[in-house]
Amino acid sequence: MRRRATLAVLVLACSAGASATPGWAQVVEHQVYVTVLDKSGAIIPGLGADFFAVREDGRDREVVRVQAAIVPMHIAVLLDTSAFVESAVEPYRAAIGAFVAQMAVGNHVALYEFGERARVMLPFSRDGTALKDAVARISTRTSAGPRLLDAVDLACGDLRAAEARRPVIVAVTIAGTDTSTKSAGTIIKRLIRDGVSLHVVAVSSASASPAPSLTSSSGRSEVDRLGRLNQLTSVGEGDRERTQLIEEGCAKTAGALHRIASALAVGNALGRVGVELAATYQLTFTRPGSSTLKDLQVGVMLEDVVLRAIAAPSASK
Repeated sequence: MRRRATLAVLVLACSAGASATPGWAQVVEHQVYVTVLDKSGAIIPGLGADFFAVREDGRDREVVRVQAAIVPMHIAVLLDTSAFVESAVEPYRAAIGAFVAQMAVGNHVALYEFGERARVMLPFSRDGTALKDAVARISTRTSAGPRLLDAVDLACGDLRAAEARRPVIVAVTIAGTDTSTKSAGTIIKRLIRDGVSLHVVAVSSASASPAPSLTSSSGRSEVDRLGRLNQLTSVGEGDRERTQLIEEGCAKTAGALHRIASALAVGNALGRVGVELAATYQLTFTRPGSSTLKDLQVGVMLEDVVLRAIAAPSASK
């Protein structure tokens, strides 16, 4: 029986600048990180090179190897420490600790927080004790709003400085209006440019603490009225930017978006992210020349599956 393919079209930075390559050019290997899930979200293991196909710049490319991803990851773990997580901080801290301990084996992990402001809690490290101590310091910022977009932007800069060969951002964000100064569109372009895969656990909890009131009950002057309108506009923009980042950012960078109803479910969602990262395939294909990749497509010869693929940074810059 003929197998039908599931196709992933990769978004590549600067692809329009790719130049024509002469026929005598040297053949160069490129890597793509690929995850294949069934309809239930379970990993599909054991796929070999004969299951995959690659087209680039309108031409079929030879898939020479498919193996478990062996390149160590640089994983930036971004933690919402705004007032919205205050009611569940202990199980939240425990879930983060379990995930960090799992991912620190063989990888570089950094911790960031984005309650009140985006900042580094611990730079990239393989030191399990240092990571455990950093997790133990997680606390909430009373009355502070989240700044997820600023945190992603900060982590992108650190991943680029580290020259990460497999850069990953895993963010946990709790319901609340984002107060970042960055725009989602700008950050998504940066993720794509640097080959960073964004994974998000988004908590939309009915039991989350309500956001601090943004309106004033004192006075009804024209200045007050205009001020309240500006505040409402900012709230709407924050919601839109956050939504755009977590939806488009994950989709365009081969990341997972897990929506959950409570901070108490963060551990299970992060566990799924960890399994997916650990079960990623490293696909190697060849093309003539070393010019920038253009219009890259990856297919797997299976139906009704979810296929995520992102070119390794060295192949997308």
